[in-house]
Amino acid sequence: MNRESYRAWGKTWRVLLCGAVLLSVTACNTENTEMREVVETSGQKITVLDNISESVYTQLKLEGIHKVEGVRGTDFVSEEVMVVTQENRNLPAQVIEGQKRYPVNLYLHTFSTGEETPLREGELNYGAPLLSPDKTHLFYKELYEATGVGYIMDLSTGASVKLGDAEFRSEEGTWADDGHVIFPDMEGNLLSADVNGKLETVLKTGVSYAHEVIQTGSRILYISGEESQLNAYDRGTKQTKVLGQNVEWAIPSPDGSRLAIVERIGAGERVLKLCDSEGNEQSRLADGQQIFGTSWSPDGSKLAYAITAAGAADDQEGLFITEVETGEQTPVLNDIHIADKLHWSPSGKKLLASATVLKDSAYQSLTYVISLS
Repeated sequence: MNRESYRAWGKTWRVLLCGAVLLSVTACNTENTEMREVVETSGQKITVLDNISESVYTQLKLEGIHKVEGVRGTDFVSEEVMVVTQENRNLPAQVIEGQKRYPVNLYLHTFSTGEETPLREGELNYGAPLLSPDKTHLFYKELYEATGVGYIMDLSTGASVKLGDAEFRSEEGTWADDGHVIFPDMEGNLLSADVNGKLETVLKTGVSYAHEVIQTGSRILYISGEESQLNAYDRGTKQTKVLGQNVEWAIPSPDGSRLAIVERIGAGERVLKLCDSEGNEQSRLADGQQIFGTSWSPDGSKLAYAITAAGAADDQEGLFITEVETGEQTPVLNDIHIADKLHWSPSGKKLLASATVLKDSAYQSLTYVISLS
């Protein structure tokens, strides 16, 4: 699966179906995972899993794994509540490529009860929700084909503001701070929007395609060009610096002192590197055919990521957590292949992973909530 097919799979129901077919090629193998308990709440099955393999061998301890069927978990509101997307089966379905498709809407999901509180319902598809760092606002999109229109919701009132009428790529957009999101438009410009919907052009990059845009401190990182050049634009000095090439993702640590960089080093070969803030390599943490979902723990001590193995003989496949200082690697799950970014809870004691799986001749969302100590 190449980079472009990965980036496209989750963007619409049609693209979601195609991506799920790709995921089904390496569908879940549950040999190393034993069911402990199945709880049905609010019409949904929540399975508590116990990893019985010997793979968890570092100081990090796996307390348990909750598997929630039918929802796509995207972010933590708190230790007990997550933002999810799921089909709204109370609304009419559309028939797409011979299959019924219901609108995808936004909800809050409470782990202990399975209760879901609507955030945004309607006949359109709403997705890619991300909470602000202070958990007071939600950035999400009204999804079309490979693009969407952005919105920001005030969670205290439920009111949303639209971030202009211009579409941008549905996988783009992150929070720059508590009050602003940043994303690239379709012309390669970098835009900022505040929680009231006010838009500002931060940088005209001069390239037609800028992507993987993220802000760390006063710098905005983005990738551009055929050589996947990693750029750092300083909002204070107004200067741009090239930090590397062949970069697929650059994920800043919470304090901005380090970068976790996924670099393409050959056909079907990626490496996850730990670098300083200027992109200078400090160590190599993992390698494989694909590396997805990379996410720092809130205290910056750990990195979570998912790997697709480069070959059948490679046992490094699944979801892992690495202790940054020691390099100790903990395999957490080896029976899933995720594509979404992984998300940590505010305490750093839970990890959210979402996948799409084939079940009963249909594709459905599946969310793992991993408890650690």
